[in-house]
Amino acid sequence: MVDSANSYLLVGGYGVGVHCLRYDADGTLSPVTSVDIADPSYVVYDDARGVLTAVVEQEPEGRVASARFTVAEGGADVRDQTASGGAAPCHLALHPDRNTLFVANYVSGTVGVFPLDAEGRVTGSEPAQVIQHSGSGPRADRQEGPHAHQVVVSPSGRWLLAVDLGTDTVYVYAYEHGRLSAHSHVTLPGGSGPRHLAFHGSGNHFYVLNEVSWTIAVCSWDEATGVGKAGPEVQSRAEVDRVKSDEAWCAAIRVSADDRFLYASNRIDDTIAVFAIVEDGAGLVPVEVVPAGGAWPRDIVLSPDGTLLFSANQHSDSITVFRVDDESGRLTPVGAPYPVKTPASVLPISA
Repeated sequence: MVDSANSYLLVGGYGVGVHCLRYDADGTLSPVTSVDIADPSYVVYDDARGVLTAVVEQEPEGRVASARFTVAEGGADVRDQTASGGAAPCHLALHPDRNTLFVANYVSGTVGVFPLDAEGRVTGSEPAQVIQHSGSGPRADRQEGPHAHQVVVSPSGRWLLAVDLGTDTVYVYAYEHGRLSAHSHVTLPGGSGPRHLAFHGSGNHFYVLNEVSWTIAVCSWDEATGVGKAGPEVQSRAEVDRVKSDEAWCAAIRVSADDRFLYASNRIDDTIAVFAIVEDGAGLVPVEVVPAGGAWPRDIVLSPDGTLLFSANQHSDSITVFRVDDESGRLTPVGAPYPVKTPASVLPISA
């Protein structure tokens, strides 16, 4: 069960401030503190060193901001002078070695690589390496060029996977001595618009949520060789909730810590889809599709113990809390949505 004494949620969004909320075992949210960063749409936290880092999602040049942060003291010494390596950075990932940070820049279709200092903070005024994606997809309105949307470190830390909505590709890079080199790629069907992926705990599969085609692709993965392959797809919406494909805006995908369930959020119709994971990760079986409890559920996340799911509803300025059924994975909303201005990401931490 959730330990309400040290369970917190970092909320990134648009405007000013990363908000820190406390959540109790019953799903009750309450304000604690905030960190003064502009447009921090996605956040990571190094709990060992007490450093919060966020993308500053702005154009024509995005930035990366970091702050010393503890729940007791709040944020201090905010630094945001580091260029992100492109326009509109929307996602970032900390390597497990805690020496390197990766950033996905959506509008420019680039990946930035940043060395971290002994404090766990980005150094210098620009990335040490910038990788430019190239190409486009068949949907001219959404895929006119590359759009890097997510960066994910593989289970062993040997590979970085960069999900590109504009080119229908998951790029795989080898990571060594703080730098990336092109290694392989996974191609999704044309017009898929891959946005985010999540690994199965076995490391043998990952699941790609396709924003444009509103599907989830089950991909095989070989961690030893760094090679993946796209496989079967399932719909991320219920049959009765279908909308025109040109209005598809799937958002976030998460796998439960016990690898039994997968959750995906769908914007436009504002729902969360629940799937049972079967065949040791190779299959997905629909369980239910439920209302997100707010408009435009841009991000969802599970509490570490898997008992709660939080939905960041960007357009209704709210966070919905759901109780997760341990046996079925089904979701039940808890109380009224909690008001937070334009939430875009949610991250559970302990302190």
